[in-house]
Amino acid sequence: MSIYLSTALAGHRKGRFLHRVAGAIPLESYWLKALPSAGLFIVEAAELADQEALQGLHDWAMQPGCAALVVNPPSQFCQLTQPSLSLDWSFEPVVSAQDSKGEGITAILATEIHQKVIGFAGSADSQLHTVGALVHTRYVRKHGNSGLFAVTTLPLWSLSLMDHAADLISWLHWFIDHAGVARVQRKEEHSIEYVPDQHDMVILLLLFAGHGKTIKALVEQDAVKLMFDVESLHALRRSELLQKHGFIHETGLTELGRDCLQASPFWGYASLLSEQIKFE
Repeated sequence: MSIYLSTALAGHRKGRFLHRVAGAIPLESYWLKALPSAGLFIVEAAELADQEALQGLHDWAMQPGCAALVVNPPSQFCQLTQPSLSLDWSFEPVVSAQDSKGEGITAILATEIHQKVIGFAGSADSQLHTVGALVHTRYVRKHGNSGLFAVTTLPLWSLSLMDHAADLISWLHWFIDHAGVARVQRKEEHSIEYVPDQHDMVILLLLFAGHGKTIKALVEQDAVKLMFDVESLHALRRSELLQKHGFIHETGLTELGRDCLQASPFWGYASLLSEQIKFE
């Protein structure tokens, strides 16, 4: 399952970092009307000032296979205490930098944590969600196979994580792994019937590594021309076909397209190509 960003968050440096380093997919429209059927959805707390939005996100997150992660919470995030949510979470500033002997991004970001989560509702993993006695991440779920709703004060967009993409992705996937098993949904017949060939896979690879660029812009880059025979790709025609069959949208991959790319040998080139493209 994939990681998604709200449209507003994707437009900020924080979201662009998560898109580039963790492969998080920006939603194409206002998230409350376009939440995915499963996966991890990351949204900034500032987008949840409206009670309807917060309740809608919480209700979605309780579904099996769904996980919501709220980032950058303000010190006064009182919306969480509304009766329908029954969360007693509050946030207090961290007076001094914390040291950690742990592993992964919690250890990497320990000295960059400026708030802690106070409250008893839900739970926090002792290794991944705490630094010593300080809780930086807390989550709640209804039962063993329900989704989960979480909030974190970790700066997941920190440049300290630039060279630790695997650690960041592993930390994010913990929420997916603990969000229950999604209900099996029948894919559209046209998507099942169409099997991308090697040229199609190049299009998927380019769009994944392209940081939001259109396929037309990508095939015009010198770095891409050096690596691929763009003339034989017939990129525009192929992208139209892939979009028709649900593998891509205008500037990125759908969940189907990402799953297809990750299952292919082309996935091994994604990080290298992403680095080469972003400097143009």
